[in-house]
Amino acid sequence: LVYSKDYLNGYQAETCYGDICQMPLKDDAYDIGISVGVFMNIHPSKIMDAVKEMARVCKKYIIHLEYDEDNTTKELKYKRSFKTNIVSHNYKKLYKKMGKEVLQFQTYKDFDKAYALHIKNIQKRLGCWEEFEGPAKYILTVIKV
Repeated sequence: LVYSKDYLNGYQAETCYGDICQMPLKDDAYDIGISVGVFMNIHPSKIMDAVKEMARVCKKYIIHLEYDEDNTTKELKYKRSFKTNIVSHNYKKLYKKMGKEVLQFQTYKDFDKAYALHIKNIQKRLGCWEEFEGPAKYILTVIKV
């Protein structure tokens, strides 16, 4: 939240601080909820509460771009095993358990070529000193609420 104004860079957007398991928002507050690398930091004992809360505040769709150890490469799974704050969750099962429809589920195998092309196009402009982990880091899940 501290850096949100910098990230927004002049765009008008409302921000708030809260617990993902008990957000200070009304039911159906947003049409779409987007999570990029957030839910992979939630402890397994709290993940169902977080998923239910996301469904409560989202009116139409939820989009997750998260880590999933069941749908990654062996190399990345091994590297990530040493990072104790990263937890893999099965988002399809979690939402289906709630009776929600999973509209789309993609793994790195689905967007590997597009990712490689994107990196090729931006690598020179970025001037990065370290390599990206690659598309195996993410799965894309779209849920109809």
